[in-house]
Amino acid sequence: MKIPLWLPCLVSLFPACATAQVTVNTAALRQLEGLPAPAPAVIAKPAVARPPVHKAQVQHYHPPKPEIAPAAPAKPPTPQATKAAPKPAPVPAPAKPPAPAKPVALPVARIEFAPGSAALPAGAASALKPFCTAHTQVPVVTRAPADPTDPSGAMRLSLNRAFAIRDALTACGVPAQNITPRAAGNVPGADENEALIGASAPP
Repeated sequence: MKIPLWLPCLVSLFPACATAQVTVNTAALRQLEGLPAPAPAVIAKPAVARPPVHKAQVQHYHPPKPEIAPAAPAKPPTPQATKAAPKPAPVPAPAKPPAPAKPVALPVARIEFAPGSAALPAGAASALKPFCTAHTQVPVVTRAPADPTDPSGAMRLSLNRAFAIRDALTACGVPAQNITPRAAGNVPGADENEALIGASAPP
């Protein structure tokens, strides 16, 4: 900036005022010299803190999903002309169970006891041999003479004779449950010492 020549002279004229504070208006000086005035200084205003702007929460709209109808079940393919099924093999008829063996008619054997004795006589084993392989009931009927002094003597003796025959049959193989001993005691008009095997009653 150029200082006009007259300014020092003006200052020398007023020495008292030399010590005073001089304020120079540069804008006026520029106007006097024909220069354009400087642009006024722009004082920046302090920035005012603004409250934060909250963005409105945006709710996203989700349209409901369209319901999908279940697919119809696939129809089974139309069967083509099937071939003739093979004939099943003939099933053999079930074997018939064997017919039960018919009971064999038992012979009738007679055993003669000694009077007053229940011991088997000689030859009793050969008389009982046909019954050793029997699979049916073997009836045994024994008798005994009456004793006037002992009313139950005839029954006891005939029972002991039946047990003797039973033991002989079981010894040769006849099951004990297949033997049916029966003590007949005294039978009027019959042989008092005879025993019948294979017959339920005297002939």
